[in-house]
Amino acid sequence: MTDFWKVIGSSSVQDESEIDSALERISGQLSVMTPDALTRFVERLRESLYRIDRRDLAEVPVVLANGLKLPQTSDHFLYARCACILAGERAYGDVLSSGVGFDRFVAPFAQEAEGLLYLASEQYERKTASRMNVEGYFSIESRSNIQGWVD
Repeated sequence: MTDFWKVIGSSSVQDESEIDSALERISGQLSVMTPDALTRFVERLRESLYRIDRRDLAEVPVVLANGLKLPQTSDHFLYARCACILAGERAYGDVLSSGVGFDRFVAPFAQEAEGLLYLASEQYERKTASRMNVEGYFSIESRSNIQGWVD
């Protein structure tokens, strides 16, 4: 079985080009995986996104270049969680345990990390000519993790 975090690796997630490079590297690793391994990867990705679906992280504002602060939308929050995962196991663990460092994943450029959501399912579809069934997996939608949103 392929280790999820080994496939993810780590990226400093400092700009769009680093995110694109990380996604390209991950895609290359996924391309040699079996359909079953791709399914396990997606299960683990969805669980990881679910675990950091928390109010304290969703309330971190987006700060634009001109200093304007805006609230995250649910899509923005999902893509920020993807960027957090792209940063690697250590960065993810820090955010999961304390919320520390999540603000850098809310930056507008980090929205490029959305691509992580599709890599494994695209490879699965290439290999099997059918769509991956993700029913029954953890929901990745914002506010799905009820425990993360308790006051």
